Amino acid sequence: MDERLHRIRNAYDLTVEQYDHDIDPLGQVPLELRESAAFQTFIEDASRSCNSGAPENKEFLEPEAGMSFLDVGSGASLTNYRLDLWPSKYFGIDISRALIQAMHKFSIDHGASIGGLHVAELAYLPFADDVFDIAATIGVLEYCTTEYAKRGLSELQRVLKPRARMVLDIPNLDHPHVDIMFRLEDHLNRPQVPHSRSAFESVLLSHFSIDRVDDAHVMVKYFCSTG
Repeated sequence: MDERLHRIRNAYDLTVEQYDHDIDPLGQVPLELRESAAFQTFIEDASRSCNSGAPENKEFLEPEAGMSFLDVGSGASLTNYRLDLWPSKYFGIDISRALIQAMHKFSIDHGASIGGLHVAELAYLPFADDVFDIAATIGVLEYCTTEYAKRGLSELQRVLKPRARMVLDIPNLDHPHVDIMFRLEDHLNRPQVPHSRSAFESVLLSHFSIDRVDDAHVMVKYFCSTG
């Protein structure tokens, strides 16, 4: 898992560097894949649902003033979705130091009021027990082995308060465009781990209750609660 995380960290660091130099990361994806109708449909689907700020996430999490919100694998969420404007206090972690530095700069430049940004990984969250009221773990677990996911879910349970709410997702192996997603991630040097839905849900249910599931998109999304 250490080697896998190293590759993913480097891939996202490179993405930040490319954007800083006005280089489209998708430029390295073969043209025949990028220009296919299936690829365009996948991109549209992913852009709507595969982000921490998706409308259905906010509806379920119900952020309120006084709540603390943990965004795991935060990436560029502050820039793209302005989660700092939710009434809850925003905390983000990511394994990419370059992404966290970029979000620090964004928060300063735009006067964003946030709780904190940290370079950290899912299995070793730098927080005390029972801190967060709500959380999102979007676009993260597809990079994790089953054993690592178990440790990560245990950590999430530890830092979330009783009756906290969380949204997380894994690749939808039954979706017609999941192979396109895997091909794209391979070209971006971000190796994914296909998780059996039944096996993952067995692990998830050992830590959280599942309130509902949305499997209409390229990622299966779980709306969960603690204790």
